[in-house]
Order: sequence, then structure tokens, then C-alpha cells
Amino acid sequence: MSTSPDTELVHTISTPPMLRASVEQVAGALGESVGAWACYMALSATAGQSPRLLAIIGRKDDLPTWRALDGAALLRRAFHRREAMKVQAGGWPALALPIIHDGQAIGAALLLYDYHVSIDAERAIGAAHLAANAIASAREVALLHLQAEQIEERTRLREIQVSRNLIRGVIDSVPMGLALIGSDGVILAANRALSDLFGFEPAALVGRHYSAAMGSWPDSPAGRTFESKVSERVRRTLLRPDGAQVLQEIASFPLFDANGQPHQVVEVWEDITERVALQTQLVRAEKLAAIGQLAASIAHEVGNPLQAIQGFLSLFLEQCPPDLPNERYLQLAEEEIDRIVQVLARLRDLYRPRADVFGDVDVNELISSVLLLTGKQLERNSIRTMRELHANMPKIHAVADQIKQVFLNLVLNAAEAMSSGGLLHVQTYISDERTHGRYVVATITDTGYGIPPEQLKHIFDGMHTTKERGMGLGLYTSKAIIDRHMGRISVQSQVGEGTTFTIMLPCANEETTV
Repeated sequence: MSTSPDTELVHTISTPPMLRASVEQVAGALGESVGAWACYMALSATAGQSPRLLAIIGRKDDLPTWRALDGAALLRRAFHRREAMKVQAGGWPALALPIIHDGQAIGAALLLYDYHVSIDAERAIGAAHLAANAIASAREVALLHLQAEQIEERTRLREIQVSRNLIRGVIDSVPMGLALIGSDGVILAANRALSDLFGFEPAALVGRHYSAAMGSWPDSPAGRTFESKVSERVRRTLLRPDGAQVLQEIASFPLFDANGQPHQVVEVWEDITERVALQTQLVRAEKLAAIGQLAASIAHEVGNPLQAIQGFLSLFLEQCPPDLPNERYLQLAEEEIDRIVQVLARLRDLYRPRADVFGDVDVNELISSVLLLTGKQLERNSIRTMRELHANMPKIHAVADQIKQVFLNLVLNAAEAMSSGGLLHVQTYISDERTHGRYVVATITDTGYGIPPEQLKHIFDGMHTTKERGMGLGLYTSKAIIDRHMGRISVQSQVGEGTTFTIMLPCANEETTV
């Protein structure tokens, strides 16, 4: 079989390769069965539509071109007339033959004959009916094959979509924020965790520039990675849409192209707020442990001479006449030395908890004793004291010297906050809570410089202090003592106006809920 220069034209027509191959076989069989040396076959895509050339089959080396034969016009005439026509095509005897199936013209064929061959039209019409059946069958097979391919393609697309949805679900379930970023700073993909961090939907982040949604592009880890070609890592404090402040660690990982250049970068955002807080607590605990060991050593060394002083003072009081002036101050000194001894004992036993002696304690008496002890210091600082101590206050079940230590810490802190003078307001009253029972409440208010909001939330943490010579253990110890007594301690403060500490301790013989 030879080919025509129109072969390329035939192959540009959008026809399934399987159908084209079948039509070529039918065209070759039709030409041979009627004695033609060439067959040009055209088919109609739909009923009534003019046929288009689909197959060229011949026995000679150089087949005439379709244009030279004026084949399109000849086949259109045979197709629309539905009758075989003997014609001259490019100087060759020819037969334009319609191809009819089930009463519908589905195409046409142009058959070329040698000059000495007699054209048998009836035979050609009969052969055309067989060709029409074969072409119809080939079309059905091609259609079934096309449908099978479409089903396979839809199945493949569905599987791809399922895989994409699965991958998307896995990525969205990752608690860390993930973003794929192009070299121009445009966000190419983002997961749910990252979009929630900035208050967007994931689809809303895609297509945005980094600077418009996530921060400064030149200072970002991704931007740096495109410059340095290596992974970068930074920490950044962010304010979430819900108002919570979080600490994020952002790491970038480059994706390289065939030339070894980063063409995309993955950024990973991890919330390390809780982890850093735990690390800070661990460091603080280690510092407290070291201080505890040091305190136990100091307590041992200081305890011996202090006990000697205590003994000498007791002996002096025993030998003094009953009407000794300022005897009350000497007794208070003896009591305070005894309390210092007890404090040193607790420092020494910091890692050996012991059972403290609880008893019924009058809070008003403890506060009056503390104010008497600190009276001179308050007077030197030009601090006026206002007492509002509720009469007939119920007693609390507590370790007296520990609660006294709390009040002493708070009064001394207030005195330091009012170094240029002010007003110290001490108040006690009873609070009756339905769910937690009756409480003895004591408030200590100063008019000092106050506590900044950023420090207020850490005020009871160990090793946290705003004083140049403080160690940050006073309020930490005070809170621990109040917690041990099933009570509560809180603070309110305004910078430049003052601070109020409120202590709530359950009344004796009251059931409390922790």
C-alpha cells in the first residue's frame, strides 16, 4: 500500500487511532474487492454532516492529492445524492460511492480505476454495504474503547483526588503550621494550623504575599533561606486572633531544583510557649534547689551563734527587775529571735519536710505584732498607718509564725514601695462564701509606685524580683505558706497608684474545698 501527501492531513483530524486504523483496513478491502487501485474514504462525524477524509489507500507509489482529484466536492455530491456516480477524478476513471448504514449516509468513498478496467457499479454498491457494516461495528468498538478510557481516566482522577484529600487531611491534622513559599514570597500552600494562627482560611492564604499575611518577607526564615540556601530558624512572639500571646519557633527548609538552587521553601511554625515555660520553671527549680542547699548550710552556721544570743537575752530578762523600762521591746526581740531560729530550722529542713504545729491563731494579733515590729521603719519612711481590724474576728487554724512571716513580708515590701512616704492601709474582715465556707480576709494596701502589668503575672514566681538586692523568694514563700494553709493570696496593682495584696484564710473548724 502506498501513501499520499495528504496522509498528514488525515492524521490531523480528531479521530480515535483505533477507528482510523479500522477505516483504513475497510478502505483497502473495498478497493481490492471492486478492482480499484486507490480508495479515498471519508466519514461523517454526525448524521447529515458532510464527510471528512479519513483514509487513503492505494497500490501505486504516487497517489494523487485530494485537492488534485477535487475529492471533497465529488464525495459531497455522492453523499447527499445517496447514489453511485461514475466520474473523472484527476484524469482517472472513478466512482463516487455513498456509504449507507441503516438508511443513514455515514460517509463516502472515491474509487480510482485504471483506464482498461470496467467499473462495476452494482458490485461496488454491494461492497459499500459490507463496508458500511464494518465501519459501524468499528465505530461501536471505538466508542466502547473511548468510554472505557474515559472511565479509566475518571477513576484515575478520582484516585488522585482521594489521595490529595488524604494528604491534605494529614497535613491539616499536623499541629504545627506549614507553608510552601515561592521565591517571589507568594504563599503556594498552607495548612489549617497556620491559617488559624493568622485568622484566615487555608485557601485565603494561598496566593497572598508573605508580607501581606505573615510578617516581613526580608526578615522571614524563608526569605533568608532563598539568600543563604540553608535552613534558617527564628523565634517570634505573636498575638493570636483570640488575643492569646504565643511564642512561635519558625524553621525554613529549602527545596532545590536541578541546578541546585532553592526554588521553593517550606516554613514550619511551632508553638513553643508551653515548652519554654516548662524550661523556665525547670531552671527556676534548679536555682531554688541550689539556694536551698546554700540556705541549709548558712542556717547551720548562723544557728549556733543565734542560739547563744537567744540564751543570753533570756538570761538577761530573767535577771531584770519587773519594772524595767521597755521590757516589752526586749520580749518582742526575744520572740523575733525565736522566730528567726524557727525560720533557719525550716531552711535547714527544706528537703526534709516536717510536721508543723498548727493551732488556733488570731489574725488581728499577728498583724498588730507585725506593725509594732515595723513601726520604727515605717516612721522613718514617713509612712502613715491606717488600721481597720474587724472586731471579734474568728480564729484560723494555722502555724502562727508562718502566717506572721507572710504579713511581715507584705508590710516590708509596702514600706520599700513607699520610700518617700505614703499610706499603709491594713484591713481585716470576714467573707462568707456559699461554696467554700467562711474566710478571714486581710488586705494590705500601699500607695507606692505599683507593679507593671507584665511583671504582675510573675509576681509569685520563685527567683522573680524587681529589687536590686532581692532574690525573689519573699512572695514565692508567702504564696507557698498560704497554699499550705488552704488559703488564697492575690494582688491588684496600678502603676503610680499603689498595690493591694489580699489574703484569704479559712476560719477554724470550717470545712474548706481546695
